[in-house]
Amino acid sequence: MWSLINPQPKQQTALDTFFKPECKYLLYGGAMAGGKSYILRWAAVYYLMYIYQKTGIKDVPVGLFSEDYPTLKDRQISRIEKEFPKWMGRLKEDKVNGLSYHLEPEYGGGRILLRNLDDPSKYMSSEFAAQFVEELTRNPLETFQDLRNRLRYPGIEEVKFMGATNPGGPGHGWVRNYFIDKDATDPEQSRFFYIHANAYDNKYISPTYLKQLEALPTEKRKAYLEGSWDIFAGQFFPEFDRQIHNVSPFLPNKKYVRFGSLDWGYSAPFCYLSHIIKPEKFEGINFNRIITYNEIYGTGKTPEEVGRAIEEQGTQGFSFIRCDPAIFHKLQDGSMSIGDKIKQSMTDGYLLKPANNDRIGGWAIMHNWLSLAPDGLPYWIITENCKNLIRTLPQMVHDENKIEDIDTSAEDHASDAARYGLVHIKWTDAVGGVGGKPKSNIPKSAIINDEGKQQSVDLDKWANVKLPGQSKPYYK
Repeated sequence: MWSLINPQPKQQTALDTFFKPECKYLLYGGAMAGGKSYILRWAAVYYLMYIYQKTGIKDVPVGLFSEDYPTLKDRQISRIEKEFPKWMGRLKEDKVNGLSYHLEPEYGGGRILLRNLDDPSKYMSSEFAAQFVEELTRNPLETFQDLRNRLRYPGIEEVKFMGATNPGGPGHGWVRNYFIDKDATDPEQSRFFYIHANAYDNKYISPTYLKQLEALPTEKRKAYLEGSWDIFAGQFFPEFDRQIHNVSPFLPNKKYVRFGSLDWGYSAPFCYLSHIIKPEKFEGINFNRIITYNEIYGTGKTPEEVGRAIEEQGTQGFSFIRCDPAIFHKLQDGSMSIGDKIKQSMTDGYLLKPANNDRIGGWAIMHNWLSLAPDGLPYWIITENCKNLIRTLPQMVHDENKIEDIDTSAEDHASDAARYGLVHIKWTDAVGGVGGKPKSNIPKSAIINDEGKQQSVDLDKWANVKLPGQSKPYYK
């Protein structure tokens, strides 16, 4: 079998790892031209023969998936027709299996079902002993979970999953969490493995194509040639750097203006963020800094439960809580809106207000807040306890059809929540003066009201807010 596959060293390592008992989920590649598509289809064949020899079970189905049919045809179907020998099996299409490759009976009669992932729900009633997925980061986490639920077959314990991909795409974040950082809260996390391979590991790669990759701009070269998961093509907020944008948790002083922002969700996560506006002065230059100091993140909560959770974190003295204006629309049956239900469950429900939902303008403002202030620190700082905002913000990617916007298939809930709040705070370039000259070290002219005008606030009335488990401020 090895002479038939003729794997290169990294491909051999991938196959050896894939068949280890402790490995259930394997990611191979991480860069362009590493021989990913090739090893996926041959791993499927090898798996079927292995399972037949070990269990004697015939006609076992596995799935070979691409993001859409043109990709499936170009990268897999056309190659199977050329590479797989006639004596081993044949491609055919029927009502039961659709388009699939069938091994001959003497090799177990296993089937490679050739599928695309334009609608993963089509396979909700299917069962696969193994799954092989191209360009895994092109898919959201929900697609992986849908496939994972179908990863089972009677009599077979060694069900397996192999993905291949480059960095980038709407699924970059979850793929990195599961396979690279291995920090996802998953009961099978120890069974996720990653084998890195790039163009230099492929002896068949054209020298001309290799030079093309080497000539790419820095960002794309690091992603496509080197396989960097920190810098990738399409990243929406490349200026975000955990080393400078994150600080230890702190208790906000009562003299600072505080506000909140909320992105509602039930099946998808909701995200609530708490922020302060902290006046700063550096070498005679006055400017304001936003510090996001608390986060609530989760799913399956009713509007009333979300409202109570927000109030438990402390909202006394807040200027406002901005959120998606869509939640204030009455439901189709005419019943109370989600926003009104949240407000009704809170003592300070009057704080809840619709945000300006100009996505393009909002993202531009967030880029400004992520930039560096005169003191060398960002205008916007996030405390380390806001884990989901920190995790997902660098994972946002450009929408392919609307480059100024974020791809909404990514996990964008924390980014949306931040945008709803930050868009209502006036940002001023303290160096260049863009946006207006800042006034003398006070934040009372920093808040922008519903009409787009700045409003004054009374700083003396704000009460202190205590974070759970904390009794004194950390930020000086």
